Amino acid sequence: MQVSAICNRDIVTIDAQCSLMEAARMMRDHHVGALVVTCSDARGEQVCGILTDRDLVVDALARMPLELDMEVGDLAHVDLTVIAENASLNEAVVAMQDSGVRRLLVTDGAHHLSGIVSMDDVIDACAELVDGMAKIIRNGMDRELAKHTPKADSDKAPSLPGAPEISLGHWTRVVV
Repeated sequence: MQVSAICNRDIVTIDAQCSLMEAARMMRDHHVGALVVTCSDARGEQVCGILTDRDLVVDALARMPLELDMEVGDLAHVDLTVIAENASLNEAVVAMQDSGVRRLLVTDGAHHLSGIVSMDDVIDACAELVDGMAKIIRNGMDRELAKHTPKADSDKAPSLPGAPEISLGHWTRVVV
């Protein structure tokens, strides 16, 4: 599976000169845990960093004295880790491990920002794959059970009321 299949294409950006309070509001309003920080230069608006909800809590709110006038650009990470959208999930995990980050900026073939992929996105994709494999196993067990279920004996003696039925050689499927 490629990163392009799971990355979030709805990128929320914030100017580096905005306040941290505005960043927090944007994260809340857009239900995101990271904002792509932009700066304007002669070439136009450029990506110049990323700010996460963790940055706000750990790096900004935990400072003493609290600096309420800080700008997003003062706190944003500028060493960006990017990955091509045609990279595999394994490559994304390795990039996150190597960089110590939980989110990667995703670029298209022209090296333009096309999305963000988070550790949660990768976990969700892996969980879907594991669920699919579990369904394969369950379907195989169901086929075996249907194939090997003994036919009811017409001359079988009736069981006692309240007593459990015992069937030798009968497969039982146990779901845990």
